[in-house]
Amino acid sequence: MFKRNAMGNTRTKLVAGAVLLTLGLTAAGSAMSTDTFGGGATLPAGAYVGFDFLSGGQKQSANTSVNATGAATVSGGSLFGAWAAASSNKVSYCQTGSGNGKKIFDNSDGTNHLTAVGACDGTTAGFNAPAGVLVNPHFAGSDAPMSTTEYSWFNTGGKTATYGEPTQFPAVAGSIAIIYNNGDVTTQLNLTDAQICSVFNGTTTNWSAFGFPSKPIKVAFRSDGSGTTFSLANHLATVCSGTASQHFVVDQAFSTVISKFPALSGSIGASGNPAVVTAVNSNDGAIGYAESANLKAAASLNPNVKASKVNGFDPYSDFPVAGGVPVGTSPNTGGNTTANSINVATSNDRAITGVDATTGRPTLGALTPLGQTGCMKIVDPANYANSTTRYPIVAVSYLIANNKGNGTDAAAVQGLIGSAYAPSAGVTSIGQGTGFAFVKPVPAIAQSAINACVNI
Repeated sequence: MFKRNAMGNTRTKLVAGAVLLTLGLTAAGSAMSTDTFGGGATLPAGAYVGFDFLSGGQKQSANTSVNATGAATVSGGSLFGAWAAASSNKVSYCQTGSGNGKKIFDNSDGTNHLTAVGACDGTTAGFNAPAGVLVNPHFAGSDAPMSTTEYSWFNTGGKTATYGEPTQFPAVAGSIAIIYNNGDVTTQLNLTDAQICSVFNGTTTNWSAFGFPSKPIKVAFRSDGSGTTFSLANHLATVCSGTASQHFVVDQAFSTVISKFPALSGSIGASGNPAVVTAVNSNDGAIGYAESANLKAAASLNPNVKASKVNGFDPYSDFPVAGGVPVGTSPNTGGNTTANSINVATSNDRAITGVDATTGRPTLGALTPLGQTGCMKIVDPANYANSTTRYPIVAVSYLIANNKGNGTDAAAVQGLIGSAYAPSAGVTSIGQGTGFAFVKPVPAIAQSAINACVNI
């Protein structure tokens, strides 16, 4: 448990403590600040902590009282930054990718014991939480909901006795841009689903197929376990024609996504959304995919990279609604409103059990909770796999926490998760035109429900 007392010098602390004891007050905890440590998905990082990490290439963003040396700052206009300012708590978020983040949260990859106490380097080494941290870790972020296998790793990792079971809540959505680098394209590219399918299945290998001068297409992809990859595949497996033996497979690993097709010649792998954008910027003729907000924030660092429209929809101006008023522009003052959010239908205690062998689509099944029911919320990926009324390639990102073992840090973790539905004032990182959207779960998730699932 790492707490920082908000009072001043030692003498002040002693005097204040004496006064509290004399008066018999029990509200001393209001002067305390909780350091919360988490990490995982790179896609929502800009929404959660802002984009300061881009300039220095850091994996960790933190304003915690410990283990923040060298980390990027947490923006006051980000979801977690605004929550921290309003609650006097602190947060650290380590970008590892969704797959690695869930493994660290579980303290297991099914074989090896893992921990959040370790370097934040984008692998399963850790989230840079301090030794002796009360909750190991407080939370994780993932753009792919927990599978039944990942849920079981929580027990494999030895967490069940102390932490009960995982809890999962949809928190934010992001548009995934199809990005490209080609100086011969002088106006914004507008690709159809069929054209995108042909690039990623390897049947289109040259820009001449799109009416431009001949130039080989180099596909840039996520080399790490990625919820961004999962969400792109979720779209491809829905809109691309295929057969029982040749189709896209919805998975966090790009190699699995395209495993039913011949290998892509000259493809470029990179770990994390920022690295994919950099790879496309450095390779003339490249086409890839990345969270659109990340691309927008890194535009000055990657001047060669552009985002394509898909079926006529732009990943910024047409998300979360087509042609909406950008956040911060009158009358859109921000917040989790209809103008800045998408509705997501949720169900309880279900998880991805695998994929359909003939379509590659995810299959869902009942999840037998380790303890408390109703705390594993999931949005069926089929519900956001495509849209004909807004930008169609979308990820839904989740926050995952522990059902038990939160101790005196419970209120901080509850508040952090609840901020997704009732954000603190001043959040500018999410909303129309940013590439991020709030989510409105159906049925609604009340703070009391979060508190019941994430307890001491």
